[in-house]
Amino acid sequence: MMSDFTIPICLKPSFSKRLALILIILHNGALLLLFTLALSSLTKFGMGLFILVSFWYSTRRHLLFINHSLYGCILYDDKISDCIKVKLLSGQETQIASGSYSHPLLVILRVKGQRHALVLFPDALDLQTFRHLRVHIRHANFECHHGVSS
Repeated sequence: MMSDFTIPICLKPSFSKRLALILIILHNGALLLLFTLALSSLTKFGMGLFILVSFWYSTRRHLLFINHSLYGCILYDDKISDCIKVKLLSGQETQIASGSYSHPLLVILRVKGQRHALVLFPDALDLQTFRHLRVHIRHANFECHHGVSS
């Protein structure tokens, strides 16, 4: 539906219980597997520390969106370049990268020039915004045309 592209969408996701559960299961599983390995106690301690740091970093970045470069970005249809543009809070404009992924239960938004992706489950956004985001990603033109062709 074309009206999905006419209204810009602002992505200010909230805490996702689904993603929190996945992060807890993954990191706890890694810690449990670590104890089954035949390694020295010091090595297990060091690796366990890395797992805890990973959990802390993932929680801050993907659940709480602390210092996340894509939090608050705005997606809009740029008629001139014939693609969907992303305007970051910094004011920088870019486009959706080809590594983005859209599924009814998960969206991974990657934009050109940014290292970190925005991982979103449906419970992080209102349902309408999540649907619009999925449509934007599915129909994104990854090769923008600059200017009007003659």
